[in-house]
Amino acid sequence: MKKYEFTATTAKSDIIIGLIFPMVIMIPILAIQLAVFYLKLNNFVKAYPIFLFLLVLVFFGGGFLLIRKIQERLVKDYIVELYGKNIRILENEEEIISGVVSFCEIKSKEYNVGGRVLSVNIYTDTDEIKFRIRCKEYKKITGVSTRNPFGTSELSDLETLLSLGRKIQNITEE
Repeated sequence: MKKYEFTATTAKSDIIIGLIFPMVIMIPILAIQLAVFYLKLNNFVKAYPIFLFLLVLVFFGGGFLLIRKIQERLVKDYIVELYGKNIRILENEEEIISGVVSFCEIKSKEYNVGGRVLSVNIYTDTDEIKFRIRCKEYKKITGVSTRNPFGTSELSDLETLLSLGRKIQNITEE
């Protein structure tokens, strides 16, 4: 038995994260514009532009915290146990998939500046699960590490999931 532990999102969680980022940025801007227009605050905003700046700053700060909380809830810890061709996948200590592995697909992207994304799709006889990992940190061209706002996992999680995908591909090819 081989056991793999990593932190990742699923394809659905990844879509939710991708939609929430632009929404949390644009909805406050729209709300401010509508409030200024319908409450006739044009003169007030022109007299006190720092108020508008602080309001936008507070909305962005709150939006950023909201995004972090949602992202924390969508990123889960997974344990995958592999017994020959049989697989058992646990999400936060609860079994979500078990059965005989029929196929595994690996998609890996490494961007020019070093950000890595890994997608591993595992298919059993009855179910399927799609894991997505984005590194929390990546190296810039200058060699300095920087934070990835869309990042969900560490580099070690990416390597663990990649080795799991390759192991499953080797098993299914035999």
